[in-house]
Amino acid sequence: MKLAVAGKGGSGKTSISGTMARLLARSGHRVLAIDGDSNPNLALTLGIPPEQMSDLPTLTRDLLDRTPEGARLAKTLEEICATHSVKAPDGVTLLVMAHPQHAGAG
Repeated sequence: MKLAVAGKGGSGKTSISGTMARLLARSGHRVLAIDGDSNPNLALTLGIPPEQMSDLPTLTRDLLDRTPEGARLAKTLEEICATHSVKAPDGVTLLVMAHPQHAGAG
């Protein structure tokens, strides 16, 4: 199953996503949560302590190859998760797209 959560700012997307991810993982499902928000906070909802937030690896631009046929991953998803993901409590695997680059970003 693939699920994307989108909507207006402040509508609870992160809270709902994190809660669903944790419940599915606790039920035995393999869960890969990807935080694509410009102000990423999914890690907190997944139970990762705030003091670890700045140490989370982010996805780098070189992981994507742009070709005339379109964009594709430069590595397999398994390779990307091995080098760029974090295991959260309850067994959720987290990928963070990027951290805000300056004050007021996000």
